[in-house]
Amino acid sequence: MGRVVALLWSIWKTRNSRVFRNEMPNLGITLIGAKKASAKWSIRHRFTQTFHPPKPNLSASSRKKTHWVAWRKPRGGFIKVNFDGSKSLQGAAVGFIIRNWEGKFIQASTFKLGASSVLVAEATAMRNGIKVAIQAGFANVHIEEDNNFLIQAVLGRVQIPWEIQVFVQDITTYLYRFDHVIINHTFR
Repeated sequence: MGRVVALLWSIWKTRNSRVFRNEMPNLGITLIGAKKASAKWSIRHRFTQTFHPPKPNLSASSRKKTHWVAWRKPRGGFIKVNFDGSKSLQGAAVGFIIRNWEGKFIQASTFKLGASSVLVAEATAMRNGIKVAIQAGFANVHIEEDNNFLIQAVLGRVQIPWEIQVFVQDITTYLYRFDHVIINHTFR
């Protein structure tokens, strides 16, 4: 199984080099990269001892609750806007997707932000997704996001950090243009 994963990872890296750096793919280098990755993985796992700490005696009330996460269709006549932001060493990136009450794809977008916080990235994605929904002429929107702090900021339940104040103002202005709005938190 490790070899298959290493090969797929190497193919993915080659593809990204072609798309983002305009490098010509080389089958030999891709296969050698896969072989190296597989060998490194084998060595690391051969010499790594698995540590299993003793399980504490937990009562039923102190155990963490498991949440099964799955996308659910919005109510009839509503569209659903899901969005997310992320940050890496290369910068922040965001994306959103809009689907209708039947789960059918309407529109999506992704883009890079450069140097930015995750909170700014998520607020940007939320604003842009809602703006596209308005431009498409929808009246009922269901917004779902995994950043509960951003949701609370939009709902006016927490003090809005300065770095997203403009985004939250835009979002709330856009939300008034819908007939019905549902906003809820979802787990990752």
